Amino acid sequence: MRTTKDKTISPQQLKALHATFRSKGFDEEDRHDFISRFTEGRVSSTKKLTFNEARLMLERLNESDKKKKEREQMEAKNLLKSIFFLSFEIPFLNKGFSNDTEEEFEMNKAKLNVFARDKSASHKNVTEMSLSELKAFKRQLEAIAHNENKKYKNKKS
Repeated sequence: MRTTKDKTISPQQLKALHATFRSKGFDEEDRHDFISRFTEGRVSSTKKLTFNEARLMLERLNESDKKKKEREQMEAKNLLKSIFFLSFEIPFLNKGFSNDTEEEFEMNKAKLNVFARDKSASHKNVTEMSLSELKAFKRQLEAIAHNENKKYKNKKS
């Protein structure tokens, strides 16, 4: 069994670390400070890291990206649900339609996608929108629903 205890950083790890630092906006001073804190002052240069230190550093640096992506995916999923249910408050979209069967769900989803492609700023299906596009589309639908409710209340008066 090979040991990596005293093995020095590999060229691939060195390249990956530098790319990761660059992508996260670290300048040279920030990078050296981060490495020094990570190794508890032992080294401040990537070239002096051990193989295991480099592996752990890459894992930790990329872990935050993974968690951020998971959080954004969860937020996007919740926004999609909100947008779908909001569409049932808008008469020309899905108001008055049921969502009891798979066919009805697909039809309601299709109407929402047609509207999104035609009237949203992104001109995409809702499932293809980024998080920021979903937020903007939800605000657009909330404004429409608000105006439609106002019209309904004015007609009742």
